[in-house]
Amino acid sequence: MCIENGSEYCSMKHKLILPLVRGVCLLLVMVGIVDNVIGQGSPYIATSQNYFCAGSANEVSMYCNVLAFDPGTNVADWEFSWSPSSEVSDPTAQSVTVAPANTTVYSAVMTAPDGTVYNDEITITVYPEFSVLTSDVSGCSTIGLNLTADVDVSNAMDWLWEPAFGLSNASIQNPQLFEELTQLYTVTATISGLGGASCSNSAEVQVTSIFPELELGPNVVACSEETVIIDPGLPLNYTYEWTTAGEVLPVLEVTNSGTFGVTVTSPEGCENSDAVTVTFTDGPILNLPDSATGCADAGLTLDATPSDLMTGPFGYLWSNGSNSPDATFFESTMALVQVTDAGGCTSSESIWLEVLPSPSFVFPEDTALCFEDYPEATYQLDVPAGYASYQWLNGSSLNTFELEGPGFYSVVVTNDIGCSSERYVSVVDFCSEPFLFVPSAFTPDGDGLNEVLRIEGRNVIQLDFKLYSRWGNLVWEADSIGDYWHGQGPERTHYVQDELYIWQAKYRHFTDPEGQLSPWLQSKGSVRIIR
Repeated sequence: MCIENGSEYCSMKHKLILPLVRGVCLLLVMVGIVDNVIGQGSPYIATSQNYFCAGSANEVSMYCNVLAFDPGTNVADWEFSWSPSSEVSDPTAQSVTVAPANTTVYSAVMTAPDGTVYNDEITITVYPEFSVLTSDVSGCSTIGLNLTADVDVSNAMDWLWEPAFGLSNASIQNPQLFEELTQLYTVTATISGLGGASCSNSAEVQVTSIFPELELGPNVVACSEETVIIDPGLPLNYTYEWTTAGEVLPVLEVTNSGTFGVTVTSPEGCENSDAVTVTFTDGPILNLPDSATGCADAGLTLDATPSDLMTGPFGYLWSNGSNSPDATFFESTMALVQVTDAGGCTSSESIWLEVLPSPSFVFPEDTALCFEDYPEATYQLDVPAGYASYQWLNGSSLNTFELEGPGFYSVVVTNDIGCSSERYVSVVDFCSEPFLFVPSAFTPDGDGLNEVLRIEGRNVIQLDFKLYSRWGNLVWEADSIGDYWHGQGPERTHYVQDELYIWQAKYRHFTDPEGQLSPWLQSKGSVRIIR
């Protein structure tokens, strides 16, 4: 701070502190506040950082400020001498860079052009390197273990453990494990309160769970002639105690159905247990008949699902190629099936199937009729006579049926041995010839009769209709059958003149019931407005 004539007269710009002329100049260390005071009228050393960590790549820049003596001072006329000279970038420069390994006091001698000598010094504090002290942890159960860390200095520390998974708190010195795991952690300690410096170091902690990982697997289904080997898959230096009396080997050979358990103990004394159930089978138990009878139309369906489902899932193979639990046959045959259980054990059966004939007759396919054009026509569905019974969808029991119009029609025919066949047909109303009708006149006079020009038609799917005045102006257009014109202008604010109007139309229609569209057809005519 510089004071001239009783008032403050100083400025700070970037890292520079510039006391002005002939005032009381103070030693300032740039850590945000005025730090030291030196004699009146003296230049000073300034720096942006007084503290840093040993071994870091940080460098500290310092400079001697001499501009306070005269705004016209030529710095090049001053002489500077820094010490210790071996630890500064240039001992004769106004500004120097230092990188001390230890806390060091730097001083500078500043000689003015008139020979006046000034001195100042500054202390750069270097915090020594420190170590993070840790210990690996292991146990039969890692849940509840504490991870420990310490440092070989007495400074206050901030702590960070990575990864944070499984830890009670990743930001404390000694967190607790909440998970059963084997995991490598890194802990970082950071000295706090260093006046801008941040000194850190890290170490690793290996967490090892020595709890035996024992998994005997799912329950086993095997064939009676087989031997099942139960292998925990753990080291040979573990001890094994099976529930089978006297068995202490690492693996167990099983030839009888039952539940088999084992307790294993690691060399550290850690124990774990598991059990597995083994079921021996002679193959799936099938309950198929020796023979079966069915009708050809419905087919004869057999189900080979075993009665004992505990040895599943099952695989199926029928003589007709089916891989499902059931299979359907439509002809008399010797049907064969092979069923395999989860243990690979197989059972086979053969069944004689007699498939009886069902009624066989020709029935019309889905068809289209034009009921509109031929309202007096009679359409009939016929089924050959001589069968035991007929049952139509509407309840009729005759062998003939008169169509009442478009719709869905079905009949069930039963022969004298009790086999039935069902036939059905869909009848649609379709008139292939299109019909487009436009009146030649209409009377929009408000009497309620013939008030609008309405487009009528049949089997018209796409329409482009335009109405023109005799001067060729478009007065109305439509795109579908049933659209109508009221005889007014486009804004519906007035009626158009009573005169003759010309219309042109393009349209397309279905050429078959499947929806095939025709090419565009054209038609034209005229209509007169009469009032």
